[in-house]
Amino acid sequence: MKEREPFLEVVRFFQRQPAAIPGSLEYNVAFCHLLVNAASADAASIWQLDEESRLHLISSTDIRLDEVIKITLRQGEGIAGAAVLSRQTVSVINAQKEKFHNSRVDEHFGLRTYAMISAPIIFEESLFGVVNILSHHSDKLFSPEWQEWLSVLAVLYGAALARAERLTPHRGPLKREIGTEEKSLKIPEAKTGIVGISQAVQEALHLCLKAGRSDIPVLICGETGTGKELAAHRIHEESRRVHGPFLGINCAALSETLFESELFGHVKGAFTGASHDRPGKFAAASGGTLFLDEIAELTVTSQAKMLRVLEEKKVTPLGSEKAMPADTRIIAATNKKLLELIKEKKLREDLYYRLCGIEIKMPPLRERVEDIPLLAIHFLNKASRQQKGKNLPRLSPGALDILMKFAWPGNVRQLEQALLAAMALCEGDEIIPGNFPAWFREAVTSAGKQEITYRSTGANVEAQSPVGKDSGLIKDEDRRRYLEALDATKYQGTGRWNVSSAARRLGIPRETLTYHLKKMRPLK
Repeated sequence: MKEREPFLEVVRFFQRQPAAIPGSLEYNVAFCHLLVNAASADAASIWQLDEESRLHLISSTDIRLDEVIKITLRQGEGIAGAAVLSRQTVSVINAQKEKFHNSRVDEHFGLRTYAMISAPIIFEESLFGVVNILSHHSDKLFSPEWQEWLSVLAVLYGAALARAERLTPHRGPLKREIGTEEKSLKIPEAKTGIVGISQAVQEALHLCLKAGRSDIPVLICGETGTGKELAAHRIHEESRRVHGPFLGINCAALSETLFESELFGHVKGAFTGASHDRPGKFAAASGGTLFLDEIAELTVTSQAKMLRVLEEKKVTPLGSEKAMPADTRIIAATNKKLLELIKEKKLREDLYYRLCGIEIKMPPLRERVEDIPLLAIHFLNKASRQQKGKNLPRLSPGALDILMKFAWPGNVRQLEQALLAAMALCEGDEIIPGNFPAWFREAVTSAGKQEITYRSTGANVEAQSPVGKDSGLIKDEDRRRYLEALDATKYQGTGRWNVSSAARRLGIPRETLTYHLKKMRPLK
């Protein structure tokens, strides 16, 4: 926890009422100096993106103010340019050995950059620029966590800019305030946003982008409230069908009798009350995407009919004998374990393989705790836009701490509801723990007593053997089994344990594994 404290101090900078307008020279300088202190960096800088994809230096701790305005990077130039092009945080240990490092700035000011992390400033899919932390000494490296932490802070900075834009619209999205020059940035049109910088979310988003390249069926798995429909929307937006319709239907709401009529349509006189022809969802979504939520809730009979449509790519309206082409991309979603349903004969295996061309898993919120500050700001900004005239409150450190320690069985949807209620009950400019709704406060109190749903604010345990006083409670055989599962599920390239994945591999709850880890002593 001590290692995270400098990072959390910068997070608090965005929670406090700013002394200057976000994006202003004073605000940027304060942010950069905080970054230098928190990361033990030699320098920090902010670059803004213009409409021609060039980067302009607007704040730096190691370059004189009168020199800052002169520095511009061309599209894709340097490590910062790479972060913009990829929209991903880029981290290097020795910039001098990187082919894409541009030494022009170093040479001009007599500097030499070694370790460097460059994070894109993105909020709700809008790209503002990049923020960098740098080391000018070859033996001075950043801890691995700072790649993730700087990503979080860049998003928080972007959120602050977006909020300032709404409160003072005459300023434009972001202004360059060095000297007398003032240039507004062009913000790209936003797509459906999947908010988060955690590895699990980024992996899911990456699969969504790849799934958009083809018409192969997609199966999105995840607990209730994890954002499966958002993922389906994003796939549609990345596909060639983006200009076609996106329609969704909840299969759990379809009875046996309604199934054919709703999905395949019906002709006049097909049944009592059918006074006219009515196209089904397949026809209505022609040329676009049909999202089938809770696909596992279909009856076995309905599954057989669905399978036939997927195989033949034709639908026959109820009451008709004429089959019609179905040019519709299918994306299905479920919160059930489908392979278990297949074993129980509740789901057709052939339908499963028809639907599961690409499988995307949306992680539960308890496995992406580091995303909670970003999600909180996202939902508060969203509510502020919808409730015109409603001031956007900040989250107090105490409120954020509670949000990050709760297990969120209802996932992102539950987090949003808790924040909306807190915003409605907040009378000042800061949300405090007492503003959260009663159901949330009671759940937090109960969880605190049971010591089950609380956890440290770190999403994963570091890859080192834990030490506990009661290690004798864990048998050697179990200890080896736990460590083997943890080693097999480490995050690649980091050496960090993924406790959630290890627990799934062992077939036990995450909380149970965490409890046992606390009781363990290193193997001799």
